[in-house]
Amino acid sequence: MRILHATDFSHTAELARTLAVDIARRAAAKLHVVHVQQHFQEGHGRAFLPAGADAINADLQRRLESERQQETRALMDRLALLGEGSATTELVWGEPRRELLRLATDVDLMVMGAHGGTPFDEVFLGGVAGYVVRRTTTPVLTVRENCPTRHVGRLLVATDFQEAALGAWTFANWFAERAHVKLVLAHVEEGPPGEAGSSQARLETLSAGRAERIVVAGGNPIDTLPTLAAELGADAIVVGMKRHGALAGLIMGARGDALVRSSPIPILSVPAT
Repeated sequence: MRILHATDFSHTAELARTLAVDIARRAAAKLHVVHVQQHFQEGHGRAFLPAGADAINADLQRRLESERQQETRALMDRLALLGEGSATTELVWGEPRRELLRLATDVDLMVMGAHGGTPFDEVFLGGVAGYVVRRTTTPVLTVRENCPTRHVGRLLVATDFQEAALGAWTFANWFAERAHVKLVLAHVEEGPPGEAGSSQARLETLSAGRAERIVVAGGNPIDTLPTLAAELGADAIVVGMKRHGALAGLIMGARGDALVRSSPIPILSVPAT
């Protein structure tokens, strides 16, 4: 298994790294820690002359190059502190969302902190994590700042028996075999009472003995799944993400989005293929 942990050096990112290290240890996986930094000239609030102007000012050019080198060394030093065990580290220059999508194509799992900083957080998960989850074809484990766990030993796999959820169950089984974790298979009923028996039978068929426990619960999945995970001792919730028509790649569904945005329990989002 190949795991990519993307860090912005925040507290939330450190929580995500803790889980990435734990999974890598359990699965004897390769862990790669990466930080994507905007190009020096594009940020940090510095005022620059127009493009090409520094070419006529040798002193300015030398000063800027010295600052670039200092910034690079500082970032490399911070990354080196995160290279726990056999983990490798990498500093990438560029636009974070674009570069992380590119890097994700070469790994089996991505682990990152989820914290948005835009007004759209009220509707969709903002920030880099939300962008990546909606567009990548790689499963992503997102961790919020109020994450209560420091290891992953049990997964709660949520299913509505649709294609995306079945794909998530398949990935969860693959993951569980390699990381030696336990599986709980759950379905949340939103309809009227009386359907639980049918759902129980469908869960038993789907599980085929691979889940240590199957659960049918009632309520709103956005609220019920984190509560259920906490009660059952699950360290992450696995959900299948589906794309939607002409907006493919832009949204991942209101429920999945709300879970990633609000759940204190980490969410492992598995994109439909």
